[in-house]
Amino acid sequence: MTIAHLVGFIADIVWLFIPIRQLRTNYFLFFLVNAITAAIIFIDQLLLIHPANFYLGQGIFLILSLYKLERKPSHILIIAVAFVISVSLPFFLSIHTITLILILEHMIIFTIILKKVVIYINQHLKLNFFHFLLLLLEITMVTRFYVVIENIRTSIIFFYISSAFGIIIGIFFLFYNEKNSPAFSLKK
Repeated sequence: MTIAHLVGFIADIVWLFIPIRQLRTNYFLFFLVNAITAAIIFIDQLLLIHPANFYLGQGIFLILSLYKLERKPSHILIIAVAFVISVSLPFFLSIHTITLILILEHMIIFTIILKKVVIYINQHLKLNFFHFLLLLLEITMVTRFYVVIENIRTSIIFFYISSAFGIIIGIFFLFYNEKNSPAFSLKK
């Protein structure tokens, strides 16, 4: 087993357990989608399908996870359409195009989380370290996919370094959630 495979394996294991700690929080579905993707990518290593095909669907479902969808017919339709798109679209697009879409998806995710963080800060007058790491994770994802598009030689190295960084952030999420994370008061 190479170091790259070991880093990927450890990252998958860490991200599989994060939803347990995030249960009953605003970000539970977000972490559940990440955990499901980690499990699929782990299995995918045996099937040799390019992971970008799965990351495309992950981005769609991460965006949906940040909204409060209920079991209304319209919401079920949205989820069904998202599933069909995430499963079928990778067969019609190049890996380069998928990677561009991934950058866009994670920029959207960053923007949604940033909006939620600004609302949280406004309501609670606190800077939550959990939010900071969540935003940092999304910046890392955007950067990771951007580097893949720009330079294939250094992208593999950066991809695994950012995966190792993701493990460290993931370990934080194993112990802290939005409710019990260290926070810094903005009150005078």
